[in-house]
Amino acid sequence: MKDNVRRSAQSLGVMLAALESAIAGNDPRAVQDAVFALGDDRMPGALFEDEVAFEVLAILKRPEMRASPLAAHLLNFFEYQAPRISQRAKDRCSAFLREWGDTFTHLYSQHVVAELRAGPYLKLEPPKEPRKKPRHPKP
Repeated sequence: MKDNVRRSAQSLGVMLAALESAIAGNDPRAVQDAVFALGDDRMPGALFEDEVAFEVLAILKRPEMRASPLAAHLLNFFEYQAPRISQRAKDRCSAFLREWGDTFTHLYSQHVVAELRAGPYLKLEPPKEPRKKPRHPKP
């Protein structure tokens, strides 16, 4: 079984439908709540399925998102969930920001793009050193 097991019975499709509904209703609070719900639905410490991040990026690529203040809330997903997003998804987000980041015209969205580009959120994580066995004194 994968490490990214869902805690609730809500499927990813249902959660993304709630996000789509919030976007269609142009409701910033509902979008923010839906973004948080995507993250709250994971087991503690589990990685996200790349599909979640890729769906958020697909929504951000829509032309109507470029001038929308809602884009900032979607971009915040990558800040909030950075520790639990795979390196593959982080790389895809970085590539997205290189290609599309300058097209966002809303001030808050521009601010979040700048934070994602400059901050540690999407950076390559250094490999962890293997743990050394503790030395025990000989009896």
